[in-house]
Amino acid sequence: MAAAPVKVTVLTTLYNKGPFVAEAVQSILDNTFTDLELLVVDDASTDGGLEVVRSIADPRIRLLESPVNTGRAAAANRGYDAARGEYVAVLDADDIAHPERLAKQVAFMDTHPEVGISGTAYQVLGRSGPVARWPTTDAECRAKLLFGDPVLYGSSIMRRSLLANHALRCDPAWRHPGMDYLFTVRFAQYTRYANLPEALLHYRMGSNNMRHERDPAEDKRRIIKEVFRIFSLPMTDPELELQLALHDLFRVPFTARHVVELRSWTRRLAAMNRERRLFPEDLFEAELERRWKRLFHHLADHDLSAGLTHLRLSGSWPMSRSTYLVKATLNRWTGRKR
Repeated sequence: MAAAPVKVTVLTTLYNKGPFVAEAVQSILDNTFTDLELLVVDDASTDGGLEVVRSIADPRIRLLESPVNTGRAAAANRGYDAARGEYVAVLDADDIAHPERLAKQVAFMDTHPEVGISGTAYQVLGRSGPVARWPTTDAECRAKLLFGDPVLYGSSIMRRSLLANHALRCDPAWRHPGMDYLFTVRFAQYTRYANLPEALLHYRMGSNNMRHERDPAEDKRRIIKEVFRIFSLPMTDPELELQLALHDLFRVPFTARHVVELRSWTRRLAAMNRERRLFPEDLFEAELERRWKRLFHHLADHDLSAGLTHLRLSGSWPMSRSTYLVKATLNRWTGRKR
């Protein structure tokens, strides 16, 4: 006899998150929205996390086990294949869902049939700092697709029909950070994005994160190359390093020559987008300009000529920035003389 359908499948992939998984699971079981199944895909955990999930007695929990570790992407794909819900929501095994998360997300998706995947803002677990928010509109999400995820994967909810009709899956061979970003980018050609402004997820930071103690520049280089491949955008190796700088990551000290090349690269990106119409033109160019402008202080801190070149190519010399450049240069010279 076939299992009864549910409105939402909550997908949690589990690999060695034993100290946190009970809290994550309970946060879903305690949600005010109850028409759900919690599908936990264990990827051959070795820390007792699987046993923790088995010990929680709730008929809404389904457990898929793997005899060998296949990686987060392949584990997520097994979950997508097995999901029964109209919607698939994601919760990482070390995060905590707000009690109203599913109710609010389902209500939003039910009333916005044009949206295929959406997310929420988040609050870092145990911290009282500012809420991390994502763009709320489809156009704003698309404008940033070359630079970051349109929705926070760990807070996302998506229509299972999209997964089925377009074979949307993670790259099972991808075993690096960025799997979630690359997966959500692939929705762009099929549907619209959105994000709720409320923090409906408590995000856990620390050594449990995949990016912990990794080289952020090397990880970002790999992700950038794949995103440009997905959108069929040409990019040389030197241009890849320039794109990396737009993420505030630098493999070499930036000189005035690099700054000139970077300005040319931002203009080339804008021109390619005008020709291809991949992203909303005005918002995409505004994002390029925002990233260009925020580089000034890094450049001024490290090289007078690079800072001057940035001001010149920006077409303005604000007093605040000119003053900053002078002070940063004097501080460097003073420091060298000590």
